[in-house]
Amino acid sequence: MTPPMPTSPLIPDLAEQAPPGPLLLAFSGGLDSSLLLQLLVEAGLGPRLRVVHINHQLQPDSANWAAHCEQRVAGLALPFRVVTVTVDTDKGIEAGARQARYQALFADARHDGATVITAHHRDDQAETLLLRLLRGAGVQGLAAMGALDHRQGTTLWRPLLDLPRSALERSARERGLQWQEDPSNQDQRLRRNYLRHSILPALRQRWRGADEILARTARHMSDASELLDERAQEDADACGVSGQRFPLAGLAALRPARQRNLLRWWLHRQGASAPSAAVLAELLALQDAAEDSQARVEWGHWAVRLFRGALYLLPRKALAPWQGTLSWPQGAPPPSLPFWQLSPTAGEGAISLMRPPGDLTLRPFTGGTRLLRNGMHQRIKELWRAAGVPPWQRHQWPLVYRGETLVSVPLVGVADGEEADQCEEWFLLPHCR
Repeated sequence: MTPPMPTSPLIPDLAEQAPPGPLLLAFSGGLDSSLLLQLLVEAGLGPRLRVVHINHQLQPDSANWAAHCEQRVAGLALPFRVVTVTVDTDKGIEAGARQARYQALFADARHDGATVITAHHRDDQAETLLLRLLRGAGVQGLAAMGALDHRQGTTLWRPLLDLPRSALERSARERGLQWQEDPSNQDQRLRRNYLRHSILPALRQRWRGADEILARTARHMSDASELLDERAQEDADACGVSGQRFPLAGLAALRPARQRNLLRWWLHRQGASAPSAAVLAELLALQDAAEDSQARVEWGHWAVRLFRGALYLLPRKALAPWQGTLSWPQGAPPPSLPFWQLSPTAGEGAISLMRPPGDLTLRPFTGGTRLLRNGMHQRIKELWRAAGVPPWQRHQWPLVYRGETLVSVPLVGVADGEEADQCEEWFLLPHCR
């Protein structure tokens, strides 16, 4: 049964706050997300809204939770689906669950350009600030959560961020809502729960308005973070930083604090996890490495490689060479590659690949491979080196064969004897992010 409509909305301007376009609510079935779901419907945002429940498979009753969520959303006639994820617990259950959850939400949102909505509130903000403070986070980290953030090309909206949990619970009871309580929220072996149940109550008892004070601190840090980002953008433009490539030539002219700020900004903009102070020091030390050393720094799932005086950021898995042979018959769609995709249209980072007619195969590059071009058997390695292709990419781009004859090479062109006007132009686009 639909809960009764209250006489006054908790957030009067909720519809006006909403970003344009489709909306995707992360729905756990707990108090916070249950209330937010109701508020979004009350605000008239239902026609733009769909709901996703992330099943982390961490509780024996997780299937029943998913069923509860489905039943609740069904009563509101909204699109709903359950996404089951596998949590990597190497860095702890909390961090692993958070990473798996956001990866699933962002992947879902990208299908239709939806804004992801979460039910974080002011108490969550206080916990997040303290956790990051205890991890030694910098200004950007202490900005904690923003009401409107942008990650991995997706907008993230937190409309409840300025409201205390007590107000949410009161409003939910007024509406007659029912919700689920996650038993793991009482487990004080988890750091956030320890702060929630042991530390924050003591702070509130000693300092009246502690949550608001911490939230205000986060807002101050957010303002400072914006200023640092503006400075970083100016420095990035001056140094020629673009996308995954970070030229080192201009970095030495900056003071050390600005060097660190620029590197952190660049990594964040590219979606990499925040580096520790030790990792950041290793990255700065790459300025002193030989230009052809192919030095690298790795942390988490990420790696930075040095090549020809520039840093390149990429997932660690993207350093692996491609292996195998793929068939590409005439008239068929292109086969799927592990790190790059073949597209008929260009995009950011696109590499041209000419497709001659006929049934073809795609094979990986080997060091001695040669292409008959301009009457000479030219080594692919030298052609790509001259074009500035990074070494790891050389082992990921496919070479195109007809039978046992190499007929086309990405970025280079077709072999002698192939008519360019009979070839189709395709593009290699990176998709390992």
